Amino acid sequence: MYIKHPNGGRHRADPPYINEGVANALKTVEEETRDRALVESIYFGPTALTHIRRLVESGGSIITDTTLMAGEINEALLGDKGAKVLCFIGDPQVVSLAERRRVTRAEVAADIGLSVPGPKLMVVGSAPAALSRMIQRRQHEPMSDVCVLAAPAGFASVIQLKERLLDSDLNSIVVRGKKGGISVAAVILNAILLEIAQNPNP
Repeated sequence: MYIKHPNGGRHRADPPYINEGVANALKTVEEETRDRALVESIYFGPTALTHIRRLVESGGSIITDTTLMAGEINEALLGDKGAKVLCFIGDPQVVSLAERRRVTRAEVAADIGLSVPGPKLMVVGSAPAALSRMIQRRQHEPMSDVCVLAAPAGFASVIQLKERLLDSDLNSIVVRGKKGGISVAAVILNAILLEIAQNPNP
């Protein structure tokens, strides 16, 4: 069964996944943004919050597509278990490899991020190429230790890319439609981290 999504096209009619933790995070997002339409566009995969909770508790990695995004994350909410925020977009190795391969730095940075050991949250706030790269790689390899927070803003091609992520089996949180951007991704992630910090053992 398919339904129309708010910006045209069709998508599988998966029921929205909401539990108490997700509801609390979405409430925080609405309080921060005062944008009900944005909140209604956010899709949580059934195990996304559990994955991020495990990441925080086991010292995993939050990997962002821009240094600006990394700077927006409230690292105080990560606690003392060793979880960290990483960004590879400006790494000299990324710059060099991107030039040699004739691809974007975002794609190379995504590859390096995916190679980091342990549970990972890949946060995409402004680089659709990173999202495309992860979808492409999932077609050829398992990615059970990865969750993707996808919130790039844009029109047709970006909307379609986010829908492709939903149609894949990658664990994800997706801002569907045109809305998104670095600030939106940061608000969502900080709301999730706040919920985990306030309710460590749901």
